[in-house]
Amino acid sequence: MKRFCLLLLVLIGVAALCACSQEQAPEADKTLFNAVCDAGEAMERAQNADAVVFKGLKLVSGGKVWDAFYKAAQKGKPASVLCVNYYDIEGVNMSEELYEAEKDNYPQVFFLLLEYNGADYEITVRKSDEEALDYHETFGYLKHFTGKAPSQAAYSSYDNYVLVDDPAATWEGIEAGLVSSQADAGIKHYTVYQNTFD
Repeated sequence: MKRFCLLLLVLIGVAALCACSQEQAPEADKTLFNAVCDAGEAMERAQNADAVVFKGLKLVSGGKVWDAFYKAAQKGKPASVLCVNYYDIEGVNMSEELYEAEKDNYPQVFFLLLEYNGADYEITVRKSDEEALDYHETFGYLKHFTGKAPSQAAYSSYDNYVLVDDPAATWEGIEAGLVSSQADAGIKHYTVYQNTFD
């Protein structure tokens, strides 16, 4: 009887270990991604979903959701994640004329669906109150860049995840391409996750 109990405990332990190792890769909330709603409703729904939510360049919720997605993708497991980006012009330094011209267009929310199939990353972006897609592309790599911001920046450091096709791409190279006067100097990329720190 003691052997049977010991064997049973060992089998339960092995089963528990197998269950832990077969942890489910995260899947994005496609219902929210497909919802057509104004910025307020989009943000309310995003706060109650497994989504990664940004206001401007600040992560406000969903850090664990992002970490689970990134961890799964780094292991080669198919996974998906929904990012929600909220933009407003309140408190932004701009002329009164520009503010008056743009104020009725804000706030805006963009849904960003990132899907990894085990080989490539597919990104689809849509403004929350429109049915049409804004952007759709496939990339080979998701790179993680952290560092100190340039002295003229409004923040002190950054934590960025960027889609690229070149595995040797650097954040400095991407930034240099953005400000270059040469049309072909830019590196094809899409910044999926951008978080800044004061």
